[in-house]
Amino acid sequence: MAKKIRMTQVRSIIHSQEKKHKRVMTSLGFRRNSRTLYKNDTPQIRGMLQKVRHLVTWEEIDEKDIPVQSKAPSTFTVLEAPAAVGRPAGADNGNVDADASAGDGASDAKE
Repeated sequence: MAKKIRMTQVRSIIHSQEKKHKRVMTSLGFRRNSRTLYKNDTPQIRGMLQKVRHLVTWEEIDEKDIPVQSKAPSTFTVLEAPAAVGRPAGADNGNVDADASAGDGASDAKE
């Protein structure tokens, strides 16, 4: 299995001593405190973690130990439009019926 690194931001980047620290944290993908990210274990990632070691904690894990993120429930519900209420029969706003489009094109030849 591939090795991964679990990183958690434990301190804010506000009032960090160098702009370089802020750029490294952004490059790692951190945007807020107490966020946990999973990255591949590479020398480049380890070098960035050493630069900001006072802002983050990290540990090596196996790829199978990464929790599966469940799909968040939607904050709104999409409702279907009600059937033609108050419309005259046959008014379809220019939409082609499925029966007419499934034919052999003979209905187009009548016009």
